[in-house]
Amino acid sequence: MVKCPRCGAEVTTAVKTWPIPSRKPMQEGEEPKLTGIFECSSCRARFRAAAETGVRTEETANIKNMVERIRGIKGELMQTLKNLHEKIITLETERACLMTEIDKLRKVAESRATALESEVVMLREEAKSLRELLGYGKEPEE
Repeated sequence: MVKCPRCGAEVTTAVKTWPIPSRKPMQEGEEPKLTGIFECSSCRARFRAAAETGVRTEETANIKNMVERIRGIKGELMQTLKNLHEKIITLETERACLMTEIDKLRKVAESRATALESEVVMLREEAKSLRELLGYGKEPEE
């Protein structure tokens, strides 16, 4: 823990830390000395101080937590991707069925239109023959 130079409050976590370069080669098991920037929670003052090596483990724990969170998010995204893929397949199948139904309806409509056209032609011929039978020379103007 480090004390704030302005208000004297104890600050536990560093905003940023880095190792202090040493001229001597480090021996096995020896941890490098750290310095860092700290921010006081009570007066919001920022200052530099030598950091304890325990601060480094907190950063490692934070990184591990972040990796865990990222893995969780990745799993959720993979599940969402899987769900979206299934929905796309369902929608494509439904679209194919609707296109088939539209083609059937179009064929039915075309056959009815053809039947109506032939009926109209027959009715015109009957009207023409009736006019001839009744002795009308000209067709009435519409």
